[in-house]
Amino acid sequence: MHMIVLGAGVVGTTTAWYLRQAGHDVTVVDRQPRAGLETSYANGGQISVCHAEPWANPATPAKILRWLNRPDAPLRFRPRLDPHQWRWALSFLRECLPSRTEYNLRQIVNLGLYSRAQLQTLRASLNLDYDHLTRGILHLYTDQAELEQAREPACRMRELGCQRDVIDLERVLELEPALA
Repeated sequence: MHMIVLGAGVVGTTTAWYLRQAGHDVTVVDRQPRAGLETSYANGGQISVCHAEPWANPATPAKILRWLNRPDAPLRFRPRLDPHQWRWALSFLRECLPSRTEYNLRQIVNLGLYSRAQLQTLRASLNLDYDHLTRGILHLYTDQAELEQAREPACRMRELGCQRDVIDLERVLELEPALA
């Protein structure tokens, strides 16, 4: 079967590779002149397995209300008289329930861990050599309440197999030379 993959970034090229390994003819199409110039470029090639907390979580509805008129909001919602938008909004709010957040967190972590294992296998089997770093991600909180809200999801992710720690300023300063 002939498959067409849209996008020549990290996901598109690995998808094409696995499809080809499964015996399919594959064409990769990208609107840019070279591979990896869209989302993969903007994301800096970052693979964030343990950055797994769902956007839809119990804290998000209140944040969305605060973000409504901010042009720099990380999640923009502009209410309109559109039944599709309101159906989506109600569905999103349902996913913010604690039980749904827990389920989604578990699914995201499982998918992330599986994907990382597949990447490690692919990297080893093809002897891929690139600027691979495993330093992690440092999230800075300027609000004590948000820092406290981050503790529970971090604990759940550790229980599910992700290395995610909440550290204090002193520990951040110890890490600083390694980050430079």
